[in-house]
Amino acid sequence: VVWTLAAACGSSALTLRSSGNSSSATLGARDGNAEHICPVELPTRTNDTFQEPYFEKLHGVLLHGNGVFEGCLNESAQEHYVEEFAEELQCLYAVMLADRCGGLQSKHSSRQEAWEKACLNPKADLLDAYDLMDQTEKLYFQRFKKQASERQIYATYLELAGYKELVCILMKTVDDECLAFA
Repeated sequence: VVWTLAAACGSSALTLRSSGNSSSATLGARDGNAEHICPVELPTRTNDTFQEPYFEKLHGVLLHGNGVFEGCLNESAQEHYVEEFAEELQCLYAVMLADRCGGLQSKHSSRQEAWEKACLNPKADLLDAYDLMDQTEKLYFQRFKKQASERQIYATYLELAGYKELVCILMKTVDDECLAFA
């Protein structure tokens, strides 16, 4: 089976190959019978070796918080899904990087505190995070989410966990200049 995942905004399609049908790929990714294959490898650019550690730290903060906020509610299903689907979230992050975040502009100086309150507070929901994005970012996210949802593994994650963490990963990555700072 060949799956296509395009990041949006006119980027070229990325091909993803998986053996078996989509339901076996989804189940297999959870039970070890099939592996998740990402069309984009980190680093996305030569010598950008900080991309993978950046994701690991960002994922860790979303899960466990920053000392002020706890991240995902401890012992919750949400925490389990975000932790269990780390590889798939990292793949979507890699696709964003390969697309250079659709050319979106950083809002770090105006959004950092609000991002922490919306993305690291388990009492905040998707709309608290989503409403921090401007219209261009929302359009990019909607296209990105639609393309990701065409692959069963991402559709399953989004159905179980929702979109909040993916929105937060997108915003933080954009606000850190799509990691172009190094």
